[in-house]
Amino acid sequence: MNEFEALEALCHRDSKALEQIMDAYTPYVAAIVKNIINPPLAAEDVEEVVSDVFLSLWKNAFDVQSGKLRSWLAAVTRNRAKDRLRSLHLTVPLEDDVVELIAEGPETEAVRQEAIMVTREVVDRLGEPDRSIFRRYYYLYQKTDEIAGDMGLSASVVRNRLSRGREKLKKLLKERGLGYESEYC
Repeated sequence: MNEFEALEALCHRDSKALEQIMDAYTPYVAAIVKNIINPPLAAEDVEEVVSDVFLSLWKNAFDVQSGKLRSWLAAVTRNRAKDRLRSLHLTVPLEDDVVELIAEGPETEAVRQEAIMVTREVVDRLGEPDRSIFRRYYYLYQKTDEIAGDMGLSASVVRNRLSRGREKLKKLLKERGLGYESEYC
């Protein structure tokens, strides 16, 4: 069963389609969760988040476009893992850190939305391999050594490129009057 057929079957509440998708994507989903919430949380927490992701797929299969399942799972996984960290009052990196550090005030929601937009703009403007490094580190929560090994770079090169990207983000946020200061920048 291909992805289109599996999603179609999910929309008709075919549990075998969900099992097939889970067999194919559980290692991927679990890796993202582990990169976000380990080591602070136990293995049971990882399993719970993974289960929540597939429950969400079951409930929202009609929202997933064919050919976009992997990216949909990645986005939901990141959100569920971050929610789990927040529920335990643990920190969440970069984009969420950006918007959470903005002072409270009447324009808070507009400022939060602009901070999110600027953060995404900066990441999207980074040239390769910087864009891939930044996305892998901050959105897929991979370790610098892992990124370096996968991309054929040294860990120090990866850390330097991340540092330059954070400086660019800090500069643009300050230019837009967002006054962003963080442990990341």
